[in-house]
Amino acid sequence: MFVLFFMTMLLSSGVSPGAVPQEPANTCPSLGTPIYVHIHGIRNDHGTVKVVLYGPNPQDFLVKGKKVDKEREPAQEGSMTLCVAAPDAGKYAVVVYHDENDNHKFDRNWIGLPMEGFGVSNNPTFHLAPPNFEESAFDVNGELINIEVNVKY
Repeated sequence: MFVLFFMTMLLSSGVSPGAVPQEPANTCPSLGTPIYVHIHGIRNDHGTVKVVLYGPNPQDFLVKGKKVDKEREPAQEGSMTLCVAAPDAGKYAVVVYHDENDNHKFDRNWIGLPMEGFGVSNNPTFHLAPPNFEESAFDVNGELINIEVNVKY
C-alpha cells in the first residue's frame, strides 16, 4: 500500500518513476511558489550550475536583465536540484547553464553556438535557434512545482 502511495506521489509531483526526489542544493527563496529544478546530465563537477527563471511575459524570455529569479551553486556531476521561486501564478520557463569555467558567462564559440552545457524546461528539441517561450513554459499555480531539465553539451 505504501509503495503504491509513494509512486502516486512521485507521478503527481512531475518526477519520473524510478527517480527519487532530490532536495535542493540551495535554500528556496522565502517568497513565492517554490520550483524544484531537477537537473540531469551534468558532465563534471567543475564550475557552477545556474538556474534562471523567466516569465510570465514571453517577450522577456532569454533577454538579459529580464529574469524573475536565479540561483547558482557549485556543480555536482550527474544530477542536482536547485530551487527558484515564482512570485505569482502564471506561465514561467527555466533555463539551466553549466558554467564549467565559472566565469559567470554563458560561453559561445565564434559563430554563437554554446560551448558550455545548457538545458530548458520541457526539454524541447534544439535546432539552430534557441527554443521559444511557449515550448519551454509551464504553469505555476501556488503549489510546489517539480521540473526536469536535461543538460546538453
